[in-house]
Amino acid sequence: MHRRWSLQRSRVAPSHPLLAKRRQARVNAEGTPKVESDAASLASADQSLRTRRWAKALVTCTAIALTLTVARVTQLKLLPPAELDRAAGRRTSERKELAQRGEVLDQRGRPLAMSLVGYKLYCDPAFIYESGWDKAKKASKTDQNAVAECDPFRDAAIALAPVLRLAPQAIDELLKKNAERRYVVLAQEIDEAQVDALRQLDIDGVGLETKLVRDYPSGTLANQLIGKVGFEHTGQAGVEFSFNKELAPVDGHVKALRDAFGRTLWINRDDYVPGDDGQDVRLSIDLAVQEIAERHLDRAVKQYNAGGGRVIVLDSCNGDILAMADFLQDRPGWKEATHDPSRKIHPSLGRNRNFTDPYEPGSTMKSFVWARATQLGYAKPTDIIQMPVGSPVVTPFGRVIHNAAGDPYKSYSWKDILVHSVNTGMVTVGLRMSHAQMQEMVRDFGFGTKVAIGILGESAGIVTPTSRWSGYTQSSVAFGHEIAVTPIQMVRAFSAFARADGTMVAPRLVLPRGTTASDDWIPGSKRVIDPKVLVEAKDAMSSVVEEGTGRKAQSDKYRMYGKTGTAELSIPGIKGYDRSRYTASFLAAAPLENSRLVVLCVIDDPDKKKGHFGGTIAAPVVRDVVTETLEYLGVPYDQVQEKRAKASGKVAAR
Repeated sequence: MHRRWSLQRSRVAPSHPLLAKRRQARVNAEGTPKVESDAASLASADQSLRTRRWAKALVTCTAIALTLTVARVTQLKLLPPAELDRAAGRRTSERKELAQRGEVLDQRGRPLAMSLVGYKLYCDPAFIYESGWDKAKKASKTDQNAVAECDPFRDAAIALAPVLRLAPQAIDELLKKNAERRYVVLAQEIDEAQVDALRQLDIDGVGLETKLVRDYPSGTLANQLIGKVGFEHTGQAGVEFSFNKELAPVDGHVKALRDAFGRTLWINRDDYVPGDDGQDVRLSIDLAVQEIAERHLDRAVKQYNAGGGRVIVLDSCNGDILAMADFLQDRPGWKEATHDPSRKIHPSLGRNRNFTDPYEPGSTMKSFVWARATQLGYAKPTDIIQMPVGSPVVTPFGRVIHNAAGDPYKSYSWKDILVHSVNTGMVTVGLRMSHAQMQEMVRDFGFGTKVAIGILGESAGIVTPTSRWSGYTQSSVAFGHEIAVTPIQMVRAFSAFARADGTMVAPRLVLPRGTTASDDWIPGSKRVIDPKVLVEAKDAMSSVVEEGTGRKAQSDKYRMYGKTGTAELSIPGIKGYDRSRYTASFLAAAPLENSRLVVLCVIDDPDKKKGHFGGTIAAPVVRDVVTETLEYLGVPYDQVQEKRAKASGKVAAR
């Protein structure tokens, strides 16, 4: 009975009125309680209650303390005081996520320029110094001279010199000059052998940083066209520069929170941004055709000791530029007419002269004047153009027109005037055209306007404005003088002869996305040659190759038609022409029927002692380029069987 009362009593505080009443009732029923037992029970209940109160208070205080501690830690991490922030150093690290620069491809997908992972060598001079002295102090316990002989920069320079292929003194001076810096680049690019050697050396304070390295698998092929990138992987010249916006990647980054030891604590999802690779640029260039063009041009430039040379190969069906070569050569003792200082820095930095440097076309211009004069009805191919016998032609305004050396002064048929490139005959008929008609011919064939296919620095050429156009200008343009054109303008204009509808095709260097090399035909611009005149012009120009000034362009496999040109050279800074220096050229298309190619070769300033006529030094280059390219493209032979058999017999007899 006492035990049950004690449990019940312990549930209610002693001072509670209900407890007092129950106790009184129990006393009345059972008699006088034991006073000592009741007092002990009350004391035990009070002690238990106080214990629970203290425990609750302790738990509450502990929870508050832990909450405050976590809050303080969070505050110190996220918003530390300036003093602590300086002492702790950086708490986050941000690393660039490299994205790939787009590739430059030829029309068949072969890489011309691509990015590979390479390495940059850097160092921390301050750490090299501190680490070197720490090692010397430790070594001094066994070697008394360790501290006295310590020179951390000298030791690092001696170790790095053979790997970097530099003098130790140069590296030592660089380290001492930047002794307090924490980041110094020792080499922007190193090869795999150097990387392996550096990893074996394991020099404190020297590290490797990954970077993208631009590689050109085709070597020097088309280097002026492709261009190059700088250390920051941005285009500096050529296609790399002109299409840098399309090729350039957008690098990503990742930001991480780290501890005092540099270890990553966590990365938020929003702190990782992947990079976007640049777009590939696919050119119309065919690497195999480019090699053919460069090989033959290089041989001719060296054979005739020329100042330079240019070749363009155009697919007349769709406008694809299949090859574009441009060489310059420094000749001891010569005052060169063409200079390109950027090429001396790096060959790929040179300007592409097929776009930028106009030249006087000379007699190659006669093919366009001949076609337009015929179309306007001023002469027919069989018409005999009457001219003085034995003397030059004198124009109504008193200008004396001479033929090239060896060409007799007499009357010629209009066709033969083109075949034998007779200056007097071209001027005679050219003056029958009005000034407006000659100017319209120049505009219609695209001279004086840029081709505009994306290469920066393109020249529009030089055409005398209408306000200053005179009879002298009219007579000069008739045989390719007082007008300057770029090679890309010339092949665009001549494509009208190579297309059955007499339209010019727009050249293209970069293929649109989704375009394939099998695009056989692209509509041209407005018609500039009537179909009847087109047949007559091709017949006359095929005779240029068969019996005229372009005989050295004859191929034993393909029939072609074209026009030679030999123009006196204009020297920059000198008024007029240098009568002993020339620009030789040959412009042609092939095959004769269903033409596929237009090819131009320009030989700049050849050595006159070795040869200077376009039909002598430029025509063979075009012949060889046309023959090899058409064979590569699988175009059937169209040369007459007798010539092919004769050529085969000559080859067999050798």
